[in-house]
Amino acid sequence: MFMKAVIDILQREVPYLNSSRNKALLVAFLAVFTLIFLVVYNPFNMIEWGGSILGYVGIGTVVMLVSQFPLRNILGVRKFRLYHLFIWIIGELFVITFFVYLVYGPLFPTFKERVHEYLETLKFVCLIIIGPYFLFVWFLAYRHKLSNYQDVARYNASIDPGIDNKLLTIIAENNKTVLAINSNHLLFVRSSGNYVDIYYLKGDILSKELVRMSLKGIEVKLKGSSVLRVHRSYMVNTNMISSFKKTRKGYNIRVQHASEEIIPVSLGYKDQFEEALGLNVPH
Repeated sequence: MFMKAVIDILQREVPYLNSSRNKALLVAFLAVFTLIFLVVYNPFNMIEWGGSILGYVGIGTVVMLVSQFPLRNILGVRKFRLYHLFIWIIGELFVITFFVYLVYGPLFPTFKERVHEYLETLKFVCLIIIGPYFLFVWFLAYRHKLSNYQDVARYNASIDPGIDNKLLTIIAENNKTVLAINSNHLLFVRSSGNYVDIYYLKGDILSKELVRMSLKGIEVKLKGSSVLRVHRSYMVNTNMISSFKKTRKGYNIRVQHASEEIIPVSLGYKDQFEEALGLNVPH
């Protein structure tokens, strides 16, 4: 159970490090912070290193720019998850250390001495970079979360307070009632072959029920409610949307209590979605 929880956390998306703007801001922040820190504090007996502060900062900046832009594209890691972030940071630290050692490291005669010097350099690089790196990532995460809250507030302000708060009863093909929930507790429905996964809230806990029926059957039963078909494989409760982002073909939706799930709005349902949310979008 504990391992599953850890794996779920590591699988969470880090959308705030996907945009070119945020990646550029991260590199710029680390470069400016490192320059000021090294100039003002001259830490770790730097006066004895014999290198150039601008050289150290320049090496780190170039490595970060290559890592965050062309390398991510080459390796196909365009969207970060949390485990990607940890792996990426470790890799960047090792590469920055390698080039700092290559340019400024003394030429020791033995391999053991060279390894020791590299590890010492790695320790200093980590001490300088890790703190501000995670601080800025936390800032981006906080700003992203705040933006989601603002999206929710704007959307909630547009919701008609007269929307019915009715009980939705899901009946399987054998005419047995498998689920009866308040419409405000339903999050989204996802088609899975001859079955549908119904995601809903049981108290404050996200729950899932697998039901043998078609998404079309669910759509008929929920007709007239706030649950809307947005994709051939998805329905979503528009009252539970936390944020949405326009894409080339439609939208990507996130819902409350299941922020790791991205629900697509396909082109065929785009107009219906915009109409339901009262979006005045030029076509």
